[in-house]
Amino acid sequence: MAKTITETEYYAHPIGMQWSVIFAGAAVATAISIVLVQFGSIVGLSVDAPLRGEGFDMMKAALASGIWLLWVQLLASLAGGYIAGSMRSVTPYLSAHENEMRDGIYGLTVWAASTVAVFIAVSIAVAGAAYVEVNTAGEQIVDNLTESEENAAIVFAFAAGATSLISGVAAWWASVMGGDHRDKKTDFSKKLSFKS
Repeated sequence: MAKTITETEYYAHPIGMQWSVIFAGAAVATAISIVLVQFGSIVGLSVDAPLRGEGFDMMKAALASGIWLLWVQLLASLAGGYIAGSMRSVTPYLSAHENEMRDGIYGLTVWAASTVAVFIAVSIAVAGAAYVEVNTAGEQIVDNLTESEENAAIVFAFAAGATSLISGVAAWWASVMGGDHRDKKTDFSKKLSFKS
């Protein structure tokens, strides 16, 4: 049970956002996303493969890429959220519910920052690869998508949006768990330690 404090004591403690913690979690989440997307690209699960018509059947490519994208975003969001929750300053003067909400907001903010960073990186990469070709007469060559390619693109876009929302929830949960471990001073040294 949280200690009851006066209004003066409550406002004497800083309760603003700790952006360094958010940036640390977002940096880890972004790095994990980039590394795993690179691994996926090696085996044909690049983010834009279904949109370019590469690989096998368009719908299968969209499904496989969507599942890989979900896995990548979940791992990155869990790691980034946990880091933010566990590194956030202890606030014993707040109620347990208030601490849980703050931890969750930190996780959600890490998710938002890393999602925007990855989106910018992917957009730059896709935009660089999707230039309009010009033939020898100087006319633009525009590729028309088939109906199955359009459907695959729509399914992939919907799956990417849904995946992003699911990973936001995962970041919230992981941040709350990180905060809980921080508050309870959970000791993982017997299970995870690099010292002998």
